[in-house]
Amino acid sequence: MTSTDASTGPLPAARRTARRLRVRRPAAVTGAAFVAWLTVIPISVALMVERPVWGVASAVLGLALLLAPVAVSMWAWRSGIDVTSEGIAIRGIFTSRTIAWKHIDGFATGNEGVAAILDDQSQVRLDPLKPENLPQVLAIGGQELREGESED
Repeated sequence: MTSTDASTGPLPAARRTARRLRVRRPAAVTGAAFVAWLTVIPISVALMVERPVWGVASAVLGLALLLAPVAVSMWAWRSGIDVTSEGIAIRGIFTSRTIAWKHIDGFATGNEGVAAILDDQSQVRLDPLKPENLPQVLAIGGQELREGESED
């Protein structure tokens, strides 16, 4: 399959490989992480310094409370989808999975977002990706956009 541009025809391979799409979580998630930092830091510092309730257990609880905004911040910064001409990379906090274009048979859209249908007929959710991004995703991968095919 070749990618086409309406004005110039088929895209040269060099132009396809240079393109990349990064889709990350909405900015509201980063805002929520910031609010979590503002809320948790005074509480955790007070628990660690003052130790009002259980002594050493208060300090441990204060450190544990700091883990929540750290985890949300890491998740907002790291997780998302990277689309290149080689395939689609799904990034999590600690994991990364790359699916080559040759293993993707299509995409399914619905209320829950976009999912890639693989050659073994399993589906992989592409969480931050929206249906509006699909034409750009397919163009980067050098694929053609085809609407749902009807069976007779």
